[in-house]
Amino acid sequence: MLTEFCLLAALTLNEDEREVLRDKINEWVESFLPQLERESTRTEKCRLIASVERHEFGNYWKAGDWQFCKFVGKNLIIFDNKRRELEKFKTTSFQKKILRRNPTLENVFLGRSEIKEENGFWKLNDELERKKISEGGEALIILEKFGNFEAATRIHIFDAYLFTTKLGVNELKWKTHLISAESKNRDNKAVVPIHENVVKNFSNVELYQIGDDNEEDCLGWITILEKCDGNIRTELKNESLDLEERKKIAIELDEGFDYLNKVGISHHDRKLENFLMLGGITKICDFGLVQENTCRKSYRQMGYCRRGSKFRYGRALFSGSPAFSDQYQLTGNYGYSSNYFHFLMCDWKTSWSLLYRPIDETERNKIIENCNIRDFKDHSMINNITKIISLQDCSDKFCLDDPNLTKSCQMSNLKQQMTKYINFDFTSLTKNVFDQKSSNLCVPISVTALLRFAIKNDLAFDDKRKNYTFDKILTILTMIVYPRRMAGLNLNPKKEEKDNQMNNVETLIERICQKTFLMESGWEIIRTQSFRKPVESTCEYKKVTLNQNFVFSRPLTVTGAYFRPNRTIDGVFYEKEVVFHQMTLDKIENNTFILQNTDFDHSPVLVLFFKNNYFQTLKNPKKRNPNRGYKSILRAVVFLLLPNVVRKCHANGKKLLRRWFYPNAARQRRFQ
Repeated sequence: MLTEFCLLAALTLNEDEREVLRDKINEWVESFLPQLERESTRTEKCRLIASVERHEFGNYWKAGDWQFCKFVGKNLIIFDNKRRELEKFKTTSFQKKILRRNPTLENVFLGRSEIKEENGFWKLNDELERKKISEGGEALIILEKFGNFEAATRIHIFDAYLFTTKLGVNELKWKTHLISAESKNRDNKAVVPIHENVVKNFSNVELYQIGDDNEEDCLGWITILEKCDGNIRTELKNESLDLEERKKIAIELDEGFDYLNKVGISHHDRKLENFLMLGGITKICDFGLVQENTCRKSYRQMGYCRRGSKFRYGRALFSGSPAFSDQYQLTGNYGYSSNYFHFLMCDWKTSWSLLYRPIDETERNKIIENCNIRDFKDHSMINNITKIISLQDCSDKFCLDDPNLTKSCQMSNLKQQMTKYINFDFTSLTKNVFDQKSSNLCVPISVTALLRFAIKNDLAFDDKRKNYTFDKILTILTMIVYPRRMAGLNLNPKKEEKDNQMNNVETLIERICQKTFLMESGWEIIRTQSFRKPVESTCEYKKVTLNQNFVFSRPLTVTGAYFRPNRTIDGVFYEKEVVFHQMTLDKIENNTFILQNTDFDHSPVLVLFFKNNYFQTLKNPKKRNPNRGYKSILRAVVFLLLPNVVRKCHANGKKLLRRWFYPNAARQRRFQ
């Protein structure tokens, strides 16, 4: 690389210097792009629907309300959830190319939630693998050296086929922007965000498909930005920061976010990994999930905000990171906000415990007495904190230790997972059974079904505005109330992500029923997410012995376990294991317990039932059953139900445990 790259960090360049630098960056891009290769599992239909998100609508609120689209002739029409027309505009050249290849996608309603999960991955060569700093679902960050100048390079994908064999480098063109491109303006700070606590983008390359003459649909970015020393999450987890350093970070983050808000950018991915350190100064990074209110073209050109009305309206984001998101960006409803501040004032385990461990008033008072804290939700309380808050013998079971567990994920396509079966008559619950796919989220899925039943039947609440739908409650449970990675529903999960999802049903129900030190009860967080909400109420749950003589009056959640022996499937040997699964008891029929099964991936049957406490299938699935090789063994296995004390009391397998959960109608108190 030539010495011209030393100009990258300059804020003011004359016209000649800009042209020289732009030419050198273009040469680098031309040699760099062929090294990028990835695979995608999404379809042309997914790409077409996703492209609508990149449109600029007449009114920003339509970005949150549109649910269907239709391509008619040269026009794109968007519709709300009742298929009422919202707006019509011209199709882009990108959309026209897809429609020419796929004419069946014309003149039909396409649902926003029909974008399939992405199971693709980057295929990096050895050199890029060595340079890799981090890798996410849409973005890859590598370390690149420009002459003697080191910088981080972020490759951000907006279209699923970018850098795949279906949309290669030979089909792309690009446009390079520099930090000083608007130097004719007297106030550079009003053009791009420039603040010591905000990561500086030196250059941003917008990628377009050849044929997009008007550059109306950017398919990705390559951003050259400041290389930092590390992130705050690592420092906090390693307990390597003292109290004064933590206070300094908190103050700098406040100043950085205040500045961004002042220049029209609301940052909505405030997780610890997105706070970097450079020479002892805190830097806010990652602008993939923001709401931008100024419509400045330079923000998009320099990689601070993506194109599309979705990023002008926070309610339309439908994305976030577990434990570090607010309800508005996840579900479009108001409620709880992100909580990075608490991690700065507490040690690592204590932070997670104070946020998510259910406690009673006695324990709350003990914490206040031992730690000399009462309330530090308000950042103005920072001067009153004299030591890092730490609890003795604090459990790590609430910690999301792996940074992969707090990667951001999309909420907008959860409805796609709602699979409706009409061949079976469910009496107590909805006929929509939520497929957990390759996740281990059976516990929150089952509890969500019970919550929905309780809201409708115990509180007689009519959810006319659809603020308490299955997908919204599940989102709040897994992202805010008791954070768990949602990989497997909309992203192919790694083993550690799936293991993290396996939470005990009683722990989750206790979290719903009780407050933590820093948060309201889970039920209160769910209940108050909308202006029109269920009446004020409290929650209770009971554990009752389940037998064939009990009176069934409501759906129950049941924990089951079955033994899978050593087996070989498609030539691959699998060790024996005990598999736990949470299901919802729907009804009892002819002395048979009929349950909804959400685990279609391991057992592709809709309903399981117990007869004489043995496992059987209600209906043989049409597709190949991976358990077929040892189904005869499973038929003779008793479903053992947790917890252990119940299993010991009923070792003969004659009785099962049932749990129910409901807001206590007897304790309802209407607002005066």
